[in-house]
Amino acid sequence: MNDSRFQRLSWKTLVFQALLVLSTALASVLGVWLLRATAWWPVWVLLISGFSVYLTYLYTQGHFFEPIRSMQMAINRVTQGELDERVILRSTGDQEFVELSQAINGMAEHYALLVEEANRHRNHLNAILSSLVDALVVVDRDLKITMVNPAACNLLGITPDSRGRYLLESIRNYDLIQLFQRVLLEETTAQQEIQVFSPQHYIFRAIVSPIRSQRTGKIIGVVAILHDITEIRHLEKVRTDFVANVSHELRTPLTSIKGFVETLLDGALEDTESARRFLTIVAAETDRMVNLVKDLLELSRLEGTDRAWNLLPLDLVDLVEEISDSYLELAQEAGLHLHVEIADQLPPVLGDSTLLRQVVTNLLDNAVKYTEPDGHIWLTVYSEDETVRMSVRDTGVGIPAKHLDRIFERFYRVDKGRCRKMGGTGLGLAIVKHIVEKHQGKIEVQSEYGEGTVFTVTLPAITEEQQAPTAVASV
Repeated sequence: MNDSRFQRLSWKTLVFQALLVLSTALASVLGVWLLRATAWWPVWVLLISGFSVYLTYLYTQGHFFEPIRSMQMAINRVTQGELDERVILRSTGDQEFVELSQAINGMAEHYALLVEEANRHRNHLNAILSSLVDALVVVDRDLKITMVNPAACNLLGITPDSRGRYLLESIRNYDLIQLFQRVLLEETTAQQEIQVFSPQHYIFRAIVSPIRSQRTGKIIGVVAILHDITEIRHLEKVRTDFVANVSHELRTPLTSIKGFVETLLDGALEDTESARRFLTIVAAETDRMVNLVKDLLELSRLEGTDRAWNLLPLDLVDLVEEISDSYLELAQEAGLHLHVEIADQLPPVLGDSTLLRQVVTNLLDNAVKYTEPDGHIWLTVYSEDETVRMSVRDTGVGIPAKHLDRIFERFYRVDKGRCRKMGGTGLGLAIVKHIVEKHQGKIEVQSEYGEGTVFTVTLPAITEEQQAPTAVASV
């Protein structure tokens, strides 16, 4: 309302009060004159005064207090979150209060729209933050947390209710705290590679930037994006170790071949017996390098996606029987006893016969190599809980407990000297594990040093409902 409306409201009140006072005075004078001969005129004056006060109260209540109370109640409810609340005047009151209530209702509607818009932007922002793979942490100038996303909670082990708490209370990492402080001090973006060890070991690259006020340009906080590079660093280490292991594995036979060739060139060719012995060693070392390269290529194809998978319903009985027949003679030559136990009515599995054949032969090769003469090897195939299990058990040298967690790593050897003597490349079990995992299965090992080893391969069986109308592939 403008000033003229306020003045009009004031004049209306003054006119009412003036008329009320004048009416009260006239009624009082008239009553006193009529009752002057009696003792009731004071009572008349009191009645007229009380009636005047009552009229004043009614006028004030209906024109001032009631509209103001209605507007106050509506405003309180709106501020408490009841955005649908509006001013409803119980009494008509003056036009000025009607216009004021309409203005308040318009303000409440505008406020509700602003709150709705703010909630929509907040939900949109929360959705973006929740979908971010990278961790995000925002702090103010006092290093109090103002915003974190779920990725930051998982990476740093903090909770969403950490907002308002000091960064040092929630994140126990000196390097990260120091990086935040440096950005606040230098007012420039900084990045650093940081490791955290709780709740898990992570390596991440932290990019921390200052937040400036759009109005004043002053620093009001710091925002940090933490990109998890743990897997990248792990892969880099694996690659480095792989190159080092391959170089080492190739250098040994190449050094041996070079030495024997130089010996032959220096005159050993004249000694037929020595030349034959040297060339036999050169041929063995060459075969070892060929096997190593072949295993490396096979492992690379298994880890990549360029290999064509020929997955068909497969009956393992024929495959195992064929492989076991070929190993019976080999076991006899090594003075070993091979026992084959295949359960009846095995369900088929979805597999690549060439790769599964490689799994069985690799496990049997290891059993034959590391079992002393007169030892025993058991090849068992049976079904259990909608799976088909193949186990290769031997009474060989066994594997110490400290090596069991690492025997499926590439180039890892329990006994390096003996493994090289047996012609192993250190990649056989790594290949087996990759093949089994490609078939959605798992491989487990149990061993006791000096007592023997058991490798168990578990593959998912094809149930009757899953079997295709085509016949099961034969090996």
